[in-house]
Amino acid sequence: MQDFATVDADTVRNLDFMEAVHRMKAEFYRSVIATAETTDLSTLHVLRQEPLYQLAEFLFSLKANEIVSAQGLERLAQLHNQHLAAIGQDPVRMREFGLTPERLQAALFADDQLAKLHANFLTSAAIDQSDLARLLVAVMSPETCRKLLVAADAAGFVKRQRSPYGAMLIRSTGVLETILEKVLGEARRNVCPAS
Repeated sequence: MQDFATVDADTVRNLDFMEAVHRMKAEFYRSVIATAETTDLSTLHVLRQEPLYQLAEFLFSLKANEIVSAQGLERLAQLHNQHLAAIGQDPVRMREFGLTPERLQAALFADDQLAKLHANFLTSAAIDQSDLARLLVAVMSPETCRKLLVAADAAGFVKRQRSPYGAMLIRSTGVLETILEKVLGEARRNVCPAS
């Protein structure tokens, strides 16, 4: 085993950065649990898992990129389709993302699904749960997404509401985005004090 004193400076910086990432994620989950509007242990267990962080990243990215219109969301879905089509042409990338051809195909937005995505956001500023699962296919399964959204609703992080047409519509309350923005900012300032 190498003595800590002889570790090169680059490795020390990598270790420091790794520690900063661990602290950031720990603070994210601590804030999530402290803010959750539930004390149900099974719900809190779901909220402590990686998919919640990935959902928060997605919601924060929507906010940061100012995707606040039906047109913006539809454009995002079109880019998503292009990204998945490129992955589908490369078996190595499909394996890296853990996608099968069937799962990849199911995550694409057909024209009618794009129209539904657009209409749902235009009329209610919400995303159908199945469409959100499509957008998150590279990081979680549709069932994981569904369970996560049920827990996030119980915690007050999203609102789930059934539409008159039977779709489960999801609207963020903004809490996750705020938590993530705060912990990202703190982590960035700790790692790069000049920024």
